[in-house]
Amino acid sequence: MKALAMDLGGSGGKIFLGDFDGKRISMHEVHRFHNEPIEAAGHLYWEIMGIYANLLEGIRKAAPQGFDSLGVDAFCNDYGLLDAGGSLVSQVFMYRDFRTEGVPELIDKSIPPRILYQRTGCQRARFNTLVQLVAQMNGADRFLLENARTMLFVPDLLNYFLCGEKAAEYTIASVSQAYDRHNNLWDAGILRAFGIPLDIFPRVVPTAHRLGTSLLQIQEKTGAAPFNVCTVGHHDTASAVAAVPSLEKHFAYISSGTWSLMGTETDKMVTTDEAYAYNFANEGGVGMKNRFLKNIMGLWLIQECKRQYDAQGMTLSYAELDAEAEKVEPFRTLINPDDALFFEPGDMVGKIQQKCRQWNQPLPETPGQMNRCIKESLALAYRRTLEKIEAAAGFSIPCVHIIGGGAQSTLLNRFAASAMNRPVLAGPIEAAAAGNLCVQFMAAGELGSLSDARRMVRDSFEIVEFLPENAAAWDEAYGRFLQIVSNND
Repeated sequence: MKALAMDLGGSGGKIFLGDFDGKRISMHEVHRFHNEPIEAAGHLYWEIMGIYANLLEGIRKAAPQGFDSLGVDAFCNDYGLLDAGGSLVSQVFMYRDFRTEGVPELIDKSIPPRILYQRTGCQRARFNTLVQLVAQMNGADRFLLENARTMLFVPDLLNYFLCGEKAAEYTIASVSQAYDRHNNLWDAGILRAFGIPLDIFPRVVPTAHRLGTSLLQIQEKTGAAPFNVCTVGHHDTASAVAAVPSLEKHFAYISSGTWSLMGTETDKMVTTDEAYAYNFANEGGVGMKNRFLKNIMGLWLIQECKRQYDAQGMTLSYAELDAEAEKVEPFRTLINPDDALFFEPGDMVGKIQQKCRQWNQPLPETPGQMNRCIKESLALAYRRTLEKIEAAAGFSIPCVHIIGGGAQSTLLNRFAASAMNRPVLAGPIEAAAAGNLCVQFMAAGELGSLSDARRMVRDSFEIVEFLPENAAAWDEAYGRFLQIVSNND
């Protein structure tokens, strides 16, 4: 069986053709494109029609080789609005747009945050769909929401363009903060509390579900034969976690990219007081698993610094930045990567230096010092998060899997293993695309279960093990890191 997977991230999109021979999967990239938010009139938007055009280009390039189905995974929470005729009538805001500033506190006045957590399992975060919807209901474009007929998340919107079916896939609905995880339906009580029209929310369909067949005009535009549009883990992290090559019952994963999504799998939501205090998220997973995880700021910090360096003429690759980091003093400067100052784009170098002054730390002045500062701090944040995962989930975790693009950083993998004092298994790099393909093969009956998929991924991709080093130095640095985080809180 052959399938096409689109993996859309915050900095780019990739389309892979996957071939499953019954034992192993092979995949190769057929199209790659740049994706970043567009700033206009002070707001941040996704160029959704450009994304769609690139999806069509990927289909066009894969058409001569043939494929049976297609699945789309992407970042979560952001949405488009359709009118009664099915036309897109709104720009798609980017989740870092400033319009959500102060909105979580506004929501608290109507629904106590502890109750909201109990009902949805979602973390408290500015980027949640509920927060964006409340911001829109209180904004100048409120009329668009009030007059819309359908709201679709980004991957659901792209599927609609392909096959004409309006639906929300389960994993991406589950992270909206508007979905009742106990009864598996949109939470009417939450939506009514903010005047959000309930009838704009589409039906929720399961993962590994055949949504529809490609429209005739799609076939004519791309030269592709008719293909099935399949629901995968539409939230890219859900697809990535489906490809964790673990044979253990209990494991932790870090989906490493713009964000570091760190967590484990549980059979049920964990919404204890401890989980709430740690602001852990409960998100729907492939196979109806619960992804119990924490958002850590991730390689966004590196990406933003690199943008500044590039603009200044210091065009270092990520590999070259790691090489420069190897040359500088270890543990010279540590930061809290989750400081709220780092959430929005712009002058990341200056923001990090500002926080270093505030915390009486030496300033990271060179690209190597900055890169090492960020990656050592991320590794220490992983350690702190792992301790909290084990405490809240109630079981110990023997190893950590790092998947996604960040798994290419040998430096960060080494730091992570040493900071957490346990083995790190890195790979696959294109985990979201691999998981996307696995779910399509599950939907077609080619793979029997999630366990079968993970075993197949382990057999199909290179997995590199990293072991802890220099435990005493990392323990000392961790003590300093906890003090910084405590002062920051």
